[in-house]
Amino acid sequence: MTISKFIARQAAEPHGFFGRLIFGRLLNRANAPINRLVFNNLRHDAQSRLLEIGFGGGDLLFRIAGSLAGGSIDGVDLSVEMLANARARVARLGLGQTVNLHLGSVDRLPFADTTFDCACSVHTIYFWPDLNAGLTELARVVKPGGSLVLGFSSASALIEDGYTERGFRAYSCEQLVDACHACGFAVDRLASTTRKRGGKVYVYRGVRLK
Repeated sequence: MTISKFIARQAAEPHGFFGRLIFGRLLNRANAPINRLVFNNLRHDAQSRLLEIGFGGGDLLFRIAGSLAGGSIDGVDLSVEMLANARARVARLGLGQTVNLHLGSVDRLPFADTTFDCACSVHTIYFWPDLNAGLTELARVVKPGGSLVLGFSSASALIEDGYTERGFRAYSCEQLVDACHACGFAVDRLASTTRKRGGKVYVYRGVRLK
């Protein structure tokens, strides 16, 4: 297996010794700018209940947790290693009343309907088994009037960097906006920033239709 394919598989689901001890830290460092952008676009207050899909190294998850007082955040991730790391951090910081963690997939969420005020995810849509199935599940668990915030790289950036050759699914902004609308979200804001090495990174914010 080539190094690029190994990294791509780790990005989809961090695993093994490398995933447990190294890749989560790499994710936090690489995703810090877009995590800040997503955090700044969340529509929540200190008492909100939020959901993050694919929390990885936990940078955004614990940033959100630090903004809550009486609210809570649930995190769902496919990676056993990322789940174990995050649970250890929750215990170390005494955040058991604020942060709830689950092993699972976006297309089969273990929550009742209309549970959350806001859901978010960063750099995960490329790995979802089915985009519409994932968005439909998120629409199910987000309250009417609640929001969905997604951070993702442009299709052109993923193609130019060769990620689509390693299994990443690329979506244009138009495709994502249309899919979100079809599954129950109306676009509220679409922001972008340019990466240092070129190409765009986008943040989509949608509101759950009533």
